[in-house]
Amino acid sequence: MAYVAVVSLIQTLKQLLQRQPHWINAETRKMVNCLLDNLEYFQNFLEGRKVDVLEIDRIRTAVNEAEDLIELKIYEIKQLEQRTVREALRETLAPLVVNIDAARRKVMASSFSTNEVCGYRENQKLGIHPLKFGHSSRQVTNLNLENVVVGLEEDFLEIMTRLTGPPYTREIIPILGMGGIGKTTLARKAYDDPIIINRFDVHVWLTISQEYEIRDLLLSVVSCISNESKEYTEDKLMDIIRKKLMNKRYLVVMDDIWSNEVWDLMSRIFPDDNNGSRIILTSRLKDVAMHADPDCPPLNIRLLDVDESWKLLAEKVFGGKHVCPPELEDIGKQIAQKCQGLPLALLVVAGHLSKIATTQERWKDVSKSVSKVVANESDKCLGVLGMSYKYLPNHLKPCFLYMGVFPEDSDVNIERLINLWVSEGFLRDERFKCLEEVGRDYWEDLVSRNLIMVRKRRSNNEPRTCGVHDLVRDLILREAEKEKFLLVARIHEATNHSAKKFGARRYSFHSSMHKADFWVSSSNDLTRTLHFFRGLVLPQWSSFKLLRVLAILEFTFQDFPLEITKLVHLRHLEFNCRADLHWLVSKLYNLQTLIFGCRGDKSPTIPAAIWEMKHLRHLEVSNTFSFQIPSIKVQAGFKQQNLEELYCLCLSSATSELFSAIPNLKRLKIRGNWRECEREKISRHLNNISCLNKLEILKLICYGINQPSIPSKYVLPTTLKRLTLKRTYLPWEDMANIMMLPNLEVLKIKKYGFYGRVWRLKDEEKFNQLKFLRISWTSLEHWEASSVNFPNLQRLVLKRCIYLEEIPKDIGEICTLESLELHDCSISAAKSAKEIQEDQESMGNEILSVHINNFQV
Repeated sequence: MAYVAVVSLIQTLKQLLQRQPHWINAETRKMVNCLLDNLEYFQNFLEGRKVDVLEIDRIRTAVNEAEDLIELKIYEIKQLEQRTVREALRETLAPLVVNIDAARRKVMASSFSTNEVCGYRENQKLGIHPLKFGHSSRQVTNLNLENVVVGLEEDFLEIMTRLTGPPYTREIIPILGMGGIGKTTLARKAYDDPIIINRFDVHVWLTISQEYEIRDLLLSVVSCISNESKEYTEDKLMDIIRKKLMNKRYLVVMDDIWSNEVWDLMSRIFPDDNNGSRIILTSRLKDVAMHADPDCPPLNIRLLDVDESWKLLAEKVFGGKHVCPPELEDIGKQIAQKCQGLPLALLVVAGHLSKIATTQERWKDVSKSVSKVVANESDKCLGVLGMSYKYLPNHLKPCFLYMGVFPEDSDVNIERLINLWVSEGFLRDERFKCLEEVGRDYWEDLVSRNLIMVRKRRSNNEPRTCGVHDLVRDLILREAEKEKFLLVARIHEATNHSAKKFGARRYSFHSSMHKADFWVSSSNDLTRTLHFFRGLVLPQWSSFKLLRVLAILEFTFQDFPLEITKLVHLRHLEFNCRADLHWLVSKLYNLQTLIFGCRGDKSPTIPAAIWEMKHLRHLEVSNTFSFQIPSIKVQAGFKQQNLEELYCLCLSSATSELFSAIPNLKRLKIRGNWRECEREKISRHLNNISCLNKLEILKLICYGINQPSIPSKYVLPTTLKRLTLKRTYLPWEDMANIMMLPNLEVLKIKKYGFYGRVWRLKDEEKFNQLKFLRISWTSLEHWEASSVNFPNLQRLVLKRCIYLEEIPKDIGEICTLESLELHDCSISAAKSAKEIQEDQESMGNEILSVHINNFQV
């Protein structure tokens, strides 16, 4: 990929200037600046247009070769004496400047040699650029989607209501969803409904897609409303349409729309005469719908559930006149479930089942190989979904393809995913934003395009994990291998290949079946990423000189792998080991994320040398660890400015010296043994946390006591947004400390985080920003509170509150409360929850939902 190669090399050169200034003399700096100037031209060139394949290859080849040579030289320089470093770097950069400059001149000459640039053909009269990116998704597949309505009944009713009801002004009705989910089906069913046919004076159906000509679209509209000549100019056609539609109630469907530009143009020809006209848009892109009308809520089509999937599958296999044999029903439901609710996949599998014998044996075979059945129809399925990939901007393509790294059905932590994008060098620097914020914007863009799905949400409803549909994943793996971006070795694939054959820069292993001879290749020098999700055949680490990401998840080293510490380009390192973290890990001066799984019961030792890792942003250790700042650093006023996440620190290390040295920490997890701390020291350690004035998330987990022992004199950072307390045995009176946190949105009290029989809240005591409250495993019996104490609470969860007599009745009066959940609580508490529900329903409150599970005495 040319774009990601350019962005990555820009970051490499900027980091070289920032981190190794002693390597750079005036001549070398001039060469680096020349390279950056050319690279920024390439970046703007690739962002601003769809580029010819030859130009993409030219840019990618030149830039990849340049970055490979520069990083290989940096690897070698680390072994050289200081006096030879500058000369070695200068000799490496000199020919690269010439090559990159020559590539730029060729690209410029190619792009200016034609008036029709890279898929855009300028329309002089309209001043727009019709898109020419490929074929319509309606042309790619010949699957009959038009009569599939299973699971869309409620959506259809909403569309009909919006078509026939108020307002009388022209209204836009956007229908959003991923490819193959049934958007066009829903629009067509409404468009052809007799009620709709009779209601509207004029009916127009336009299929836009990624390939369109404005004149053709205008002629399509004219053909629906007039017999005017097709020889008119575009301006004349637009005038004809406006006049013919004036004072008429019309329905227009703009199916498969991909750009704001076509909407801006076409919407001008549809007048608003306050007579109830409607325009339906179907799109995969949320931004297009919001651009058309920011105030109009889009209709998001969801995936089918298991029952709906089976109903659709059975209907397509057996038709309305026949019933599925009882002996096939259970197997059929298993098949339907494996299609993950996507109608497109269900139709493909139904087509296959229709052609084979209706026997248990044959259907069981299909159940074992649903993905293979779908893959055999890849032209139909991936052709529809592939349009979404082709239309992605260049800066989003590598981030999307990177989802292929993870095994199918994975719930991928969003923060971890973005950190990996940062480590890979995918993200472009933007003013006033850190790279994690840029990554979040990219992620949200992919979600809005219905390519990535949110799988799980946090307590405050923020997305926590994400994933992709299996069909989308198949598309990712196909495109990633074709682009030599990523190769995934799966369990069912043959392993008698070598890395040299594939030539990818990233590898992800989902199987422990790969062989050691896979790595017998000189291409290891170019490998940037290795993910091992199952097992590990130990390669020669020294051959991966340019490795940036190394994640070994299900393998434990007995001894610390010292050879890894020579991989100086590593930015993300994740592995398990029974030995302590070796001080040589500090030689990985580029490392940003270190996730160290220490196997065994002992607490690992973190070497003092880790303070030399100036670019470390995320440090996570599986067991509780001590983390002390060396006295020499304290005396020098040392600051580790980049460290933002620290898991899992022992309480005794929570010193003012440590926290003063990591002022930008945002996430912190502390575990403590109360028996090992004096009461005064506990209070002091908790107070030390208050100096972290950027801390947003704090988890405090304790053990070693079964009764309250913590003094109440401590202060927490006012910046906290999420707080978790577990086995801290705080008295309920201590809630005054928590209440003073002005930004707190999530509070989780787990397993006696607070201790005592009574919690009373006065009217002036308020959790002003709290949206989520969880109380679990508590001795609480009496809880006195009112709606004024929690003015913004949205969700309340009570779990194993077996002594709680009742929930305060006024809790139901909180106007923002959406959910009240009880899990394994007392009968009386469950009864009070039901009473709250009944009272709210009697007052017309349709927002609050109450869930009671397994309540007991």
